[in-house]
Amino acid sequence: MPFDVRRILEQLESGTPAESGVPDWQQESWRDPEGFAAALAVAHVGRGAPLKSRAGQHYDFFHDLVVRHSTTDRLALRSYDRRSGWQALSYRQLQDQAARRATEWARQGVKAGAKVCLLYPIGSELLISLAAALGVGACISFLPPQGRRFIAKRLGELGPDHIATEPHQLLLLQGFEKQVLQSRGQASPAFTSHTYKPEEPVGLLFSPLVEPAGTPAVLKAEEAWRGAMVDGLLTFGLGAGEHLAAPGYHPLQHMPAFLFTTLLRGATYLHLEVAELEANPALINEQPLRALGVTPTVRDLLLRTRTQLKSVGHWFRNPEEPIDWVAWRAWVKQCGVSSVPSSNVLVDPSAGGAVLVSPRRVRELHTESPPAPGRSWVLGDVNMSGQEAPGDLGVFSLLPDKERPPGYLALTRSYGVYHYGGPRTARREGRVYPAAEVAEVVQGLAFCRGASVVPAPTGGVAGHYRYVLLLFTGAQPQQSGPWLQAVRRCIELELGAEHMPDRIDFIPLYPRKVKGQVDEAWCHTQYLTGALYRKSADPLFQALTALRGHLLEKAEPAV
Repeated sequence: MPFDVRRILEQLESGTPAESGVPDWQQESWRDPEGFAAALAVAHVGRGAPLKSRAGQHYDFFHDLVVRHSTTDRLALRSYDRRSGWQALSYRQLQDQAARRATEWARQGVKAGAKVCLLYPIGSELLISLAAALGVGACISFLPPQGRRFIAKRLGELGPDHIATEPHQLLLLQGFEKQVLQSRGQASPAFTSHTYKPEEPVGLLFSPLVEPAGTPAVLKAEEAWRGAMVDGLLTFGLGAGEHLAAPGYHPLQHMPAFLFTTLLRGATYLHLEVAELEANPALINEQPLRALGVTPTVRDLLLRTRTQLKSVGHWFRNPEEPIDWVAWRAWVKQCGVSSVPSSNVLVDPSAGGAVLVSPRRVRELHTESPPAPGRSWVLGDVNMSGQEAPGDLGVFSLLPDKERPPGYLALTRSYGVYHYGGPRTARREGRVYPAAEVAEVVQGLAFCRGASVVPAPTGGVAGHYRYVLLLFTGAQPQQSGPWLQAVRRCIELELGAEHMPDRIDFIPLYPRKVKGQVDEAWCHTQYLTGALYRKSADPLFQALTALRGHLLEKAEPAV
């Protein structure tokens, strides 16, 4: 089937579907992703500079994402800093600085295929290093600078050849100092941008959707390029110079996909921290936004401050977040977006972009989330037997699936419409919670006699869980206030604030251990059945705990 991209774009922009359910062109794009990508590439160029990449043949990311736009005055990045206000990085500046950095790196031994970890917060330094890494043909990884143990564990899993970061982040890199690249920006540009083959890895990403937590997943060049192409043209409808913003979106899940998408289109990524929005909610209206990602936190902030959105062309949400129907409807009405197109968008970084996308349309809040255009996929048996789902409920998996992490989310199909059905196992907004890492970190606290993290269903939205940290304190006198502060400080320092559990319970008992390790299954069963609570208040168990304390505790008092 030949794809009429012009008609597809008109249909998406008008927001009026040609038929109920999934359009015919989208269903055909699932069957012929190669033909669909080739058709989009032609439409993508339009009147702009030509692409060097060829769908299914080779991909020059440095040229297509940076060089093509460097003769214009457009901005690649706009970010806000409380001390200096809005900061901008133009495509011309990005090309010059990235080319100088790539030349420096090449002289330091960075070669095509080398694993380069980018350890930066989101900002101009990340963008410059990302472009430099693509220019030399590196296989990139990205880590935000948070938590010493969080970084150390993932670098140990990755085994990077090189690490790019700012000098003041070196304290997070103990044991990896020799891999740190020098980036002074003084070299004269002298390199030829690398061309990736379709199956060549362009990224080894720490996707929070992959289990177990901290496992790097491969992003192939073809998927990165196709994902950016589809998302730029169709998912977000970005034009040259237009802004995409997603304050509060999880960086490991949405980077570098959002950057690839905006750069390929010659658009601008607008970065705004939630903390800055809390201090000044009016910032969100200072730049026109073609597409705005809204989290529940940002929704509640704008709702609480009664901030009207004045120049938003399209807003989207992650369907894996708990859906508070009342709060979302109140926000839509109060913040003035009732006539603005909206959509559900689920991004998988190891797939190069959005994998579930509902069409941009003015309508009520909904759970519709069909597979993204141009994706080859299957609904698998919910029992993970390997066969296809016999009915209209199954586990969504991209194809080919041999080298991919197993699927984890359920899709339901009703009268040709696909709805998000929740994760197959306990997760936090679709992301894997690093329960083992959290328990391991707090084990080192002086008052901890054992720890375990238990996922507890809320009984509300399907697939929504709360994570409860059980911290066993044995026979020590309870000091919940100081202990709570110590636990929070420890987790924030070692893993980052985002990994704070939803609840922390101090259990005045000793945990059951098997071969010196806390019995996780016992902890889960005892907590979820209420047995731990009853034992904590039972005089018999209190006496037994005190007796064990006399036998087990050291002479000196616990900290």
